[in-house]
Amino acid sequence: MKTKFKISKLLFIVCICTVCLGCNKIIGQQKHNIIIMMADDLGYGDVGCFGNKIIETPNIDQLATDGVKFTQFYAGHSTCSPSRAGMMAGRTPYRNGVYTYIPDNSVVHLKDKEVTLAEICKKQGYDTGFFGKWGLNGDMEDKTQTTPGQQGFDYWLATQNNAIPSHKNPTNFYFNGKAMDEMEGYSSQIVVDNAMRWLDRRKDKSKPFFLVLWFHEPHQRLAQPEAFTKKYEKYGKIAGEYYANINHMDFQIGRMMNYLNDNKLTDNSWITFTSDNGPLNLPGRSTNGLRGRKAQFYEGGIKEPTVMYWKGKLEDGKVIDEPLTFFDFVPTFYDIFGMKPMNNEPLDGVSMLPAFEGKTIERKTLPIWVERWNTTIRKGDWKIIGKFEDYIPGTSFSNYLAKRKLATYQLFNLKNDPYESTDLSKENTDKLKEMILLLEERVKSVQKETVAWNGQWVLPYEVVKMYSPNVPPKEEFSKLSPKEQDLMKSKQ
Repeated sequence: MKTKFKISKLLFIVCICTVCLGCNKIIGQQKHNIIIMMADDLGYGDVGCFGNKIIETPNIDQLATDGVKFTQFYAGHSTCSPSRAGMMAGRTPYRNGVYTYIPDNSVVHLKDKEVTLAEICKKQGYDTGFFGKWGLNGDMEDKTQTTPGQQGFDYWLATQNNAIPSHKNPTNFYFNGKAMDEMEGYSSQIVVDNAMRWLDRRKDKSKPFFLVLWFHEPHQRLAQPEAFTKKYEKYGKIAGEYYANINHMDFQIGRMMNYLNDNKLTDNSWITFTSDNGPLNLPGRSTNGLRGRKAQFYEGGIKEPTVMYWKGKLEDGKVIDEPLTFFDFVPTFYDIFGMKPMNNEPLDGVSMLPAFEGKTIERKTLPIWVERWNTTIRKGDWKIIGKFEDYIPGTSFSNYLAKRKLATYQLFNLKNDPYESTDLSKENTDKLKEMILLLEERVKSVQKETVAWNGQWVLPYEVVKMYSPNVPPKEEFSKLSPKEQDLMKSKQ
């Protein structure tokens, strides 16, 4: 009897300890705040820690020095709205119908069925705050379209798309659903000011928080304090203003970091800085020599300058070369909290935690990127870009998206050729066949979920005009007022 009791007691203690260890993983991680900062249209080579010799980015650089620099971190898309959808929902954006940037008054929005990072955090008792460019709906006034508030954020200050009329004194912010008219200051300053105000006013500061700062900078139209502009004026208006805009965004990131340090929050937080896609093809924008720009699936369009700090996990200025993606955030959150997925929708990423420990990521399914004309996947050092067959004007565009086939391919070995200068598809036919099969399987998986939108501005004007015979001709575009034309062009 005694012996049995001792064994039973031992087993009981072991079981309790095991349960407690599991609980400690979840509860301990809950105590860590999560902060994601993201620039808009920032190139891979546009910050100091990624090689830029002109633009001053001391605060982003310091985050890399204290934390970790990721050399192969990929956005969710090569344009803004889809990329943001990819981060928020962990799924390639064509699965949820976000095909390209979402213009004003579009019917397109991130579907309510998508489980977001904020909703995962709320499930774990986090306070959640969003500040900046949302980019995941077409109309903040349309109650059928989800806002940050419907996607898990308790408190939010956001614009539908870009800051209007520019980063200076923007007029299109919404605060918890209410239009704010003109807000005095510069966009990144307004974002940081309000984020700090929210943190100050939280009722229960013992609760962890999830804070998202999606800056408008350095997307057009640029504006920043004169002192920053003057510093770079010798480089010309286009490049100089771009440099100044990034420098000012970095300054505001420094204010945010100082706040976190002063309030002893830094070492209890996982902090990320990245960009939503590559830069425009304009003077001053740098990809560090990578091929491609914004709206292209070459490396320069989707590889982003990414740094993270997380005390005890991501620190000491290390460099991680493991390929990671925006799609990996959702699975990482689930892993951190020891959660099962909150719905049955297929995810396109995996947990990043093994990579944080220096291990190789094992992916059962490859992440896939899809856009208007092309699609791409990467397996190890190999990357394939497939071009879809052309759309036939006058036929159903939704049907085209759901059934289109691949027509031509490019194949690159990124280890030997990181600048994608040589297409190897003709001399590596066996590898090409292998990659085509993998790509076709992933494309079919995405096409099963194609969303058929019923309404206006599903795609930008020029793309709709190309695909649909029912769109008004170019002449009608020319009848818009200069202000309306400028507004439309500024969103490209």
